[in-house]
Amino acid sequence: MTSDSRSAATAALQDTQPTGRHQFVLVTGMPRSGTTAVGSVLASAVRTSYFYEPFNPRSGLRSIDDWFQFPEPGGAAPEVRALIDDVLRITLRLKAGHWDADTAMRTVLKSVSGSRTRMSALRCRLDPTLRRVVWKDPFAAFLVPELSADYQMPVVITVRPPEATAASFKRLGWGFDLDRVRGHLERLTPGAAYLDVDVDTHAWANTRSNAAINGALLWQLLYGYLDEVLADGADGDRAPVVWADTRAIISAPEDFYRDLFARIGLPFGQSTIAYIQQAHRDSGSSAPQEGRAHDRKRNVNDANDYGVHTLSDHERAEVSRITTSSRERLERRFARG
Repeated sequence: MTSDSRSAATAALQDTQPTGRHQFVLVTGMPRSGTTAVGSVLASAVRTSYFYEPFNPRSGLRSIDDWFQFPEPGGAAPEVRALIDDVLRITLRLKAGHWDADTAMRTVLKSVSGSRTRMSALRCRLDPTLRRVVWKDPFAAFLVPELSADYQMPVVITVRPPEATAASFKRLGWGFDLDRVRGHLERLTPGAAYLDVDVDTHAWANTRSNAAINGALLWQLLYGYLDEVLADGADGDRAPVVWADTRAIISAPEDFYRDLFARIGLPFGQSTIAYIQQAHRDSGSSAPQEGRAHDRKRNVNDANDYGVHTLSDHERAEVSRITTSSRERLERRFARG
């Protein structure tokens, strides 16, 4: 895409995006795929801030109880559109965000000030200069087609190698209801090849107790679905959809983000360059602290290798086997640029 065509696309986007005085950009992808890191860089642009995971059922909208929201075969249902509208209004009707690992003091503080989601919403609401909002939310991933087409919202989809994602799931003990996810996807893309995952019934039924395999299966389903339903880049009436490979980000962060900002219509200035240099400095721990989803002292340049050694040989082989078809399709996307 040339600079002239990018400028034209950005101008058209600004004219059509139905979000009042704020322009929205969605950063999504697998949980543990780098959405927080990428969203923070985008939010460093001038007159820009982020809205942190309003679709998170622990800390987000009060009306959300399930992990991940899905469209219907004909598009987003009215109740899902109502949720999206709440995000676009930057609602403050949000949950406290209490987690089992919270200390007693942290629980009290959250009861007073609210969760990270609420604090991010407050910053947006109280900033009179704000013009752009980065909606950072892995739990909106399955709504990318609707958000980019119906809402003309640029989208960045982060992709981290499945072994690193599975290792992160294992470290944190995470697991999602894959029966629910797969049930929705079978209705949306019946017979799609990415759904043909070779996992026996017993293994599937017990996947929530095996966090690494749960992460691998969700990786296969989530990226398989998005690859299935999205044409390359921005087609026709769709706002730009950019696939962000964390390997490319770590290899040349400033170059990667300069191009990304241009593609989605964000101003790339000195404040962002300074933020990138600070975030990607080669220092800090080579692994995050145990039990912490986000560790500010970690070295993000090692993110694609965090904890991979903690996977057993069997887990590593299973992760590779489970994710093969979606990985191959994404590799072809990255090769085309």
